[in-house]
Amino acid sequence: MAETDEITEIDTEKLMDDLNLDDTPENKAIITDLILDASDLIRSSVNYKVAETEYFKFPIYIRAVKTLATQLYYDRTLSEGMSKGLQMMINNLKGRVVDGS
Repeated sequence: MAETDEITEIDTEKLMDDLNLDDTPENKAIITDLILDASDLIRSSVNYKVAETEYFKFPIYIRAVKTLATQLYYDRTLSEGMSKGLQMMINNLKGRVVDGS
């Protein structure tokens, strides 16, 4: 992948479109915060010593962040826990992101 094509962040507006949310400052702030929270939680579950830029090499990381942000949008407390699909994505990342070196 060319350097200019590398993904370096999750697109807030794209996720808002996926969730069919109106483009309001309030929705944008909520989704931005949920993306940050989801990213932090996933990185903490896999290996927090690895820079986030390294995670963006794996498309499954982007999908996991979007999935968790979506789950958090509809259930902020994750009262049912993480979905099995999300758990599988995290396990997949654990197999790819071994250590912080």
